Amino acid sequence: MPIEPDAVIHSELAQDFDLMSELAHFVRASGYRCDSISALQPLPPSRGFKLVCNRFSYKYAIDNKDGRSTVTVE
Repeated sequence: MPIEPDAVIHSELAQDFDLMSELAHFVRASGYRCDSISALQPLPPSRGFKLVCNRFSYKYAIDNKDGRSTVTVE
């Protein structure tokens, strides 16, 4: 999964390439587009992430509720 040169990645997640790849794959498996990563931020206070893809064109919230992950388009 390509990470864009000007990507805005939260400092605690910057080296977690497996997580970034897994989140992008989950977004694509859910039927949405994510060809490259523009940004990744944690979503406090929930257990989730905000993933931005394709030159900041697509924004997704990935939430983990009761052990189930869901993707929401923002």
